[in-house]
Amino acid sequence: MKKVAILIDAGFFIHKLQHIKKHYFKEKALTPDIIIDVIYSLVHYHEKVNNDSGKERKLELYRIYFYDCPPIDKQIKFPLPEQGQKTPKDKNFKLDESYILRESLHKKLKQCRKIALRMGELSGHGAWQLNELTLKNLLRGNKKWDQLTNSDFHYQCTQKQVDIKLGMDITTLAYEKLVEVIVLVAGDSDFVPAAKLARTKGIDFILDPLRHDINPDLSEHIDGIQSYNLTSALSHFFGVAPNPKPIWWDEMMEKRKKKQTKKRNKKNR
Repeated sequence: MKKVAILIDAGFFIHKLQHIKKHYFKEKALTPDIIIDVIYSLVHYHEKVNNDSGKERKLELYRIYFYDCPPIDKQIKFPLPEQGQKTPKDKNFKLDESYILRESLHKKLKQCRKIALRMGELSGHGAWQLNELTLKNLLRGNKKWDQLTNSDFHYQCTQKQVDIKLGMDITTLAYEKLVEVIVLVAGDSDFVPAAKLARTKGIDFILDPLRHDINPDLSEHIDGIQSYNLTSALSHFFGVAPNPKPIWWDEMMEKRKKKQTKKRNKKNR
């Protein structure tokens, strides 16, 4: 049985989870346990791949590599003062929900079977930046500069060593022939040099962009794209349907019911 390694860019992965949770599951809380459940569900999805005959074949999991950085633990000034104030207040990132979530997640991941936590570092320098949606609204004239609040900004720090560790792991997996398949969960093209090397060693290199739009030119550097459905996964683990429903939701659920009915009928024969 062929072995597969799953490599997850945590920054991209968790950002996508938080975006979908905010859009479709506003009343639910994204916890470390939910994130870990989604990780193992994603892995189970990629352990099954379609061969040339269209039938599923099982892959054996070698290891899950999870690449992340410690959360920001600074105390700094907000970019803008509150109404009626002359100077901005301090923000303590250690009290932030994202800090608590990330710290707890890292502790739990260290105890999980088959998961290797690869930790990089955050640059000592960071800056407040406008949120993408805020910038778009400013450019479109839907928002004015004097209407900005601190919620329109996020604090951006550069990650260090994450890409290096990811590249080293791909190189090791390829040269030591530890796996036959590598699945990378990522949304950018920084991995291309490592992917090229892995493919020269006969590795089947699959990209999972989690349904994120990617540059079509990446196709020449990988062996295929398989996108895991995070919305469906969160719906399952939260125990509720997304609200509002995506336009594809009802069609997907109908196909799933037909597939389950077909399996039951086949089993009862």
